[in-house]
Amino acid sequence: MPLARLQQEAAGFSRLANVKSSTSSSASRKKNDGPKVAACGDDQILVDFQEEPHANEATRVLWSRLMQHPPAYCLEPVAGVATLAVVLNSDARNDEVRRQACAELIALARDAVGVSAGEGAHHVIPVCYAAEMAPDLERVAQLTHLTTAEVIRLHQEGRYLAELIGFMPGFAYMSGVDPRLSVPRLPQPRPVVPVGALAITGHQSAIYPTATPGGWNLIGRCPIRLFNPELNPPCLIQLGDQVQFESISSAQFDRLWAKR
Repeated sequence: MPLARLQQEAAGFSRLANVKSSTSSSASRKKNDGPKVAACGDDQILVDFQEEPHANEATRVLWSRLMQHPPAYCLEPVAGVATLAVVLNSDARNDEVRRQACAELIALARDAVGVSAGEGAHHVIPVCYAAEMAPDLERVAQLTHLTTAEVIRLHQEGRYLAELIGFMPGFAYMSGVDPRLSVPRLPQPRPVVPVGALAITGHQSAIYPTATPGGWNLIGRCPIRLFNPELNPPCLIQLGDQVQFESISSAQFDRLWAKR
């Protein structure tokens, strides 16, 4: 199964689990029995940390441990924001192995709770916020009752954490957007978002590594390449990395773009 699809499924599992959690009774919400583990079809097991106070950190801890020391049944761990999908090897897709894997994963998940994930790499990413590269900057300013200069300043001052890599290879969902910049998605998604577009919605910011349809608010553009399949790793921003944005001029953008 392609990595991009697995990443989308992990994000989807997180959304589905959120829906399930929100519809449970108030009594069950008050009780936290720790992480949950359940089989998802024949080929995956889902670990759910959503009731934990530091769910994303626990998810990243477990993901890192499974990447470093993968069990025999694990083909690949795919991290969501508060859930983790363990894709099973083909010879592990039977009831007995799944039961054993679930028992082992619940123990590993409990061990990951309350553990620091440590700091990932730090990136300073250049971004041009010029009007011609920020078609939704004015919209964000209007929705937030700020000036465009204030929007740019607040976005630059943020310190962002890559909580999830998904949607497409190299697309990092980064938390840390200033609450004053929280805006909804566009009413109608764009048919094409250009490569390198810097976007925000809700509490998240992201850079589109390739051209694709998208509905986030575009407030700038990044000239450097974030995904290169010829490199190892192919994604510049990894799960758990920290990101700052640095404003550059249109001329600087053009020079950096020419070096891609």
